[in-house]
Amino acid sequence: MTSTVSRRLLGAPILAALLLALGCSAPITTVEGPAVPFQMAAPSLRLTALGDSIAAATNCDDCESFVALFGLRVAADRQRPVDVENLGVPGWTSDDLLDSLDVDSDDAETVRDSDLVTITIGANDFYSDLDTYFDGDCGGDDQLECFDPELDRLQTTLDTVLRRVAELRDGRLTDVFVTGYWDVFPDGDVAEELYGPQFLVDSAALTQRANAVIDAAATRAHATYVDLFDAFKGAAGATDPTDLLADDGDHPNQAGHRLIADALAAASETAS
Repeated sequence: MTSTVSRRLLGAPILAALLLALGCSAPITTVEGPAVPFQMAAPSLRLTALGDSIAAATNCDDCESFVALFGLRVAADRQRPVDVENLGVPGWTSDDLLDSLDVDSDDAETVRDSDLVTITIGANDFYSDLDTYFDGDCGGDDQLECFDPELDRLQTTLDTVLRRVAELRDGRLTDVFVTGYWDVFPDGDVAEELYGPQFLVDSAALTQRANAVIDAAATRAHATYVDLFDAFKGAAGATDPTDLLADDGDHPNQAGHRLIADALAAASETAS
């Protein structure tokens, strides 16, 4: 069973100070003049994160995950306490996530009781064919054909995941946010040094295909897709994301987690 990280997020004055200390790009102010504390009777909201090592904040030592930072933003925006349940598990594929949502599981019960859900899944689905790519046997005009079965499987599995989430939440998907990726593999200076510049081009192309699958699944389910490719790399994919990544080149550092939280907060404002 997945271990759960739970935290009660604090009131508006403390939130604003904490966000400033963390360097968030948009410090929260709830009203003009002195901040207004939460109403004592306001029930707390529950935010649950499902996904892989990105949600779990792997290799981001002593930093706040995007899940916790997004919870702070929600608490301030909605003037409600927020309980955060981070169920991200390093290495998980979309199949792992689907299995975890069996109707009688603890994770399913957590999702059932959640007011907001984030989902970040799919990147690990493609690692099984990475050796084939490196061997030059991937096929196709762009040498990415070997990943096509994983793209098809991700589509099917993510559709099922979102149907299950909808069933657990009685059809409420307005506050379900499904993120894409800036890269399904390592990126930036680390990836270029290890694998060369062509790998960066090919990995970006595969990531855009994966994001299209994730976006389409979210749209079909009436959930909210949250783009991270443009946020990290710009619309043309030409921005170097190294400064947003941990030393492994694969996971976000604190600045990267802040950027993901910003993207989720913007999506939440639009969806509300």
